[in-house]
Amino acid sequence: MLDCMVNGELSQVVEASDRGLNYGDGLFETIAVEQGRPRYWADHMQRLASGCQRLALPMPHQAVLLREATTVSHGQSRCIVKICLTRGPGARGYRPSASTAVNRIVSAHAWPEGIEALWKTGVAARICRMRLALQPALGGIKHLNRLEQVLASMEWDDPAIHEGILLDTEGYVISAVSANIFLVSSGTLLTPRMDRCGVRGILRGRILKAFANRCELRRVTPDMFAEADEVFLASTVRGILPVCRIDTQTFPPGPVTRSLQEWLAQDWSNQ
Repeated sequence: MLDCMVNGELSQVVEASDRGLNYGDGLFETIAVEQGRPRYWADHMQRLASGCQRLALPMPHQAVLLREATTVSHGQSRCIVKICLTRGPGARGYRPSASTAVNRIVSAHAWPEGIEALWKTGVAARICRMRLALQPALGGIKHLNRLEQVLASMEWDDPAIHEGILLDTEGYVISAVSANIFLVSSGTLLTPRMDRCGVRGILRGRILKAFANRCELRRVTPDMFAEADEVFLASTVRGILPVCRIDTQTFPPGPVTRSLQEWLAQDWSNQ
């Protein structure tokens, strides 16, 4: 961690009774920052506000969050800023108090290495044994409870495998462990629905908006990988990554994925 603020003060300490620590009662955003400019700030704030409404959390003023994000990332040419909002400290028990206070934890982290190389070569993935539970009340939002992703990421230690593919308990493809997933079929971009579980990623949303006439939200099954021309992952930090292998099935980085990488480079430059 490069730097951290808790409720506007330089600190890495929260109370032991914090509900985010005890129950995963909160939300988070992970934001790429380059030359002091948070990438897709408005999109992140819109998703955070939506999550706050869903969890009945008061949304902090965006100006406060921006000031704190700027403070912790100061002096870094590139870094990752993570914003966590929790319901704050509380008494033991699941039912929260009537307090409207939230804890803001804003931290800066080093930029991950090797991303640019993966844009070219693509990533290898495996289908995970862990299944995502169905919970429409939480579907799409980025809440703090990520135990499913933690356990899924522990399923392999092969450095050649970069990502895991997560299915839900009904066997439908939802996402990668830390990215959204798209299948390309005859030029159409297919991506799983996020109405029952999973996270509606920021870059996923921008792709759906920019290429609305070419995108379909589907219930995606694993056998659809065999019919896909291309597969790629999308995340705001790592961008668009071609998937070159899922278990034993291979995919060449294709022209649609390459064209979207070019579109993304332009989209980033406009931020």
